[in-house]
Amino acid sequence: MLRFVIIFAIGYLIYLSLKNSLKGKQKRQHAKNSNAEQEKDTFTTNLVKEISYVFYSATKDNSTCDVCRELDGKHFLPNHEIHHSIKPPHSTCKNPAGCRCSLVYVTEDDEQSQKIELILKKYGGTCNKSTLEKELKR
Repeated sequence: MLRFVIIFAIGYLIYLSLKNSLKGKQKRQHAKNSNAEQEKDTFTTNLVKEISYVFYSATKDNSTCDVCRELDGKHFLPNHEIHHSIKPPHSTCKNPAGCRCSLVYVTEDDEQSQKIELILKKYGGTCNKSTLEKELKR
């Protein structure tokens, strides 16, 4: 009977040490994943901070639809609500070949990006190309 108790106690101790070892691995893995997520969030945040403004660029030819032609040259700040609603290729495009438009992201180190960013803020975060050109001539 004493042997049974000793074997049972040793088995229980081995079980506890394995259980604690697995918990430690899970905690380390969770900490590693949390650090990776924080680094990813920091990278994304820094990337958004570097983007000064965005503009919509359409291919202007005979098959460009009216919606794309109207959006062409539209400038806006990267955090403006329009940025999420007009991401090309959009479903309302009437071009038989499909939407060929794109968003162009301009970084802070580009010439005149700070001036354009201030103009966009003045106009509520978005304006068209002609308004922007008039403001830059001032």
